[in-house]
Amino acid sequence: MERYSPAEIMAMGKTVITAHSGCEKTPPNSREHVLAAIASGSEMIEVDVRMAGGELRLAHDVPEDPSSCVTLRECFALIAPEENLHMNIDVKTDGLLEAVMSLAKEFSLTHRIIFTGACNDDRALALSLGGDMWRSMWPGQEIADGIAANQKDGSPFLNVAYCMITEENNKKLRESGFGFSAWTVDKEYFLRLFLRMGISNITTRNPVLAMKLRKEIQGI
Repeated sequence: MERYSPAEIMAMGKTVITAHSGCEKTPPNSREHVLAAIASGSEMIEVDVRMAGGELRLAHDVPEDPSSCVTLRECFALIAPEENLHMNIDVKTDGLLEAVMSLAKEFSLTHRIIFTGACNDDRALALSLGGDMWRSMWPGQEIADGIAANQKDGSPFLNVAYCMITEENNKKLRESGFGFSAWTVDKEYFLRLFLRMGISNITTRNPVLAMKLRKEIQGI
């Protein structure tokens, strides 16, 4: 499957599509999720990562049985052959970047890793390890504060809950030189809305639909 990189999509002025954990009705953070994300044609795949049972594993919450979780090594092995497919590693605890990137280096994936989650103060570290970090924000936080923080460390995007995105906020962000990454956008109404707004990235459990709508609305 021919796939553009996120940078190539953004250079065209289009919206990147990221397949959220559990996309296409698969179990979250599962092997099936990874395979569905690959098959969808999306530019990125999102997974939740934490240390469990002495190993990096795909898990949103602390697992009762770590051995039941897919390891990040297994995930990287599936992703590595997929040219241009990038990964949004949503780290669930502090201090995981170096371990993640050490493993990514074994698969020549460091340049395809973008961190979100519990790492908002770690952009310089992410860059030094060959990846990048997009600042995460949650409902109740002020977009202006995110813009100010990005101006300090150069993070290019605000990765926010979709309910935080408005036309006004999108305009403010663009005028400041940044872009929105929205999670988790599953309903067609909001997919169409954000595609028409031209936000930078949409993270969705329905990447096949999102790709279809992007072609319809943005012409790619």
